[in-house]
Amino acid sequence: MADEELGYPVEIIPDSDSVFMRAHRNHVRDGEFGPGVFRAHAGGMSVDWDKYSSADATRERGKQSRENYAVIQMGVRGIRAIKGLDVKHSPEANNRAHSNVDLPEGREDVTEVRLHLGRLAEIVIPLKS
Repeated sequence: MADEELGYPVEIIPDSDSVFMRAHRNHVRDGEFGPGVFRAHAGGMSVDWDKYSSADATRERGKQSRENYAVIQMGVRGIRAIKGLDVKHSPEANNRAHSNVDLPEGREDVTEVRLHLGRLAEIVIPLKS
């Protein structure tokens, strides 16, 4: 399937790939990020597929100054191993790497999913003090 306006095809993301995600400094304490970093924004939890992005590029796409963001990386296989989660490529006009992770609706499910995602995530660009 391709979005004709963008010119980017929607692709299947292999389990062996990874995704990057910005973590705003409000969600990072003492070098550790809190579970609140894993939340949906209009259509899912926004991530960048490593096939078309880098940690630095993901950081640069933030709306605020790059110093306000750490970048975390998660393996797609690990995300998909969490009950009910999938990673879907959803390119945007200015970001071919853009993808979404759908999060569950129920409050208890979200808490459990956030804990699992926290165990998967690795900080690849830490915040500078």
